[in-house]
Amino acid sequence: MYLISALVLGFIIFMIIYARYMNVSGDISRRKMQVDNFRDQVEFRVKRLVIGTRQIHEELALEIERLEELKSELRNIGDVKC
Repeated sequence: MYLISALVLGFIIFMIIYARYMNVSGDISRRKMQVDNFRDQVEFRVKRLVIGTRQIHEELALEIERLEELKSELRNIGDVKC
């Protein structure tokens, strides 16, 4: 009788420990998936920011060139009138 009670109690304790392990394991897996998703989102946003920054720098360089051309044209016009 004691043997059966000990076996049942041991089995119940084993099931409780196993259930907790599976719960923790599932929670860790879920958290890992969340971290992976967040990392992918951050990488995508950083990539978009880098592309946008590069485009802004290219446009800025073109506008600076255009501004320098306009300055030189204004100087030439000013020199001709004087």
